[in-house]
Amino acid sequence: MINFNDPRQVAKAIQFTNVNADLTRDELLKHLDLCLQYQFDAAMIAPCWVALAKDVLKGSGVRVATTVNFPQANDTTAMKVALVRELAREGADEFDFPPNPGFLLSGMEDRYFDELKQVTAAAHDAGMKVKAMLEFGFITTEALKIKATQYAYEAGIDWVKQSSGWGKGGCAATVEDVRILKNNIQAPCRVKVSGKVNTLEKMQAMFEAGAELVGTSSGPELVKGLAGDIAGY
Repeated sequence: MINFNDPRQVAKAIQFTNVNADLTRDELLKHLDLCLQYQFDAAMIAPCWVALAKDVLKGSGVRVATTVNFPQANDTTAMKVALVRELAREGADEFDFPPNPGFLLSGMEDRYFDELKQVTAAAHDAGMKVKAMLEFGFITTEALKIKATQYAYEAGIDWVKQSSGWGKGGCAATVEDVRILKNNIQAPCRVKVSGKVNTLEKMQAMFEAGAELVGTSSGPELVKGLAGDIAGY
């Protein structure tokens, strides 16, 4: 686990996130400037800004991360795969995507697993890392949460994540959900967490449970050990 007394290690475990629909170009540039200043692991931004972010962050060591079919999760698998390929052309280093929880809730486990496999294969073919946002706010039983995690792991996903931080059911990260993720994967698959991780104390609790990366809009506040915006991502 990282040393939470070392601001540099804390920063390198954060993907600083702003995927708001109304984000302006100037606001994006300020976001990227903070990523450079703090040397976060990645700037997590919307797909439309990937090419610009790649140019701004070139050579800095800060990666460009983005999303596929966020937050709805219900585009067709072919649409998700096509977007993966487009993001690779735009220069994304990695992306987070939600496999369709409606498939799992419908008992359509083959479709759910196939989507995970297809999106993962497209990402790896393009040289990108991929994270599955399993949207535990929709998948409310522990048995289905375990199943979702296992399917993601078996599909070859690089990272599992309990939620996008948005959506139904309350999206705040919990220690219990992080443990479900950690207990149902093996290396090299790892755990990312998102959803109201807006204080250093919360981040540390998630990491003690097994997380190794956090997506948050409170990146600078976490590095400084301050409380973030409790309404934030």
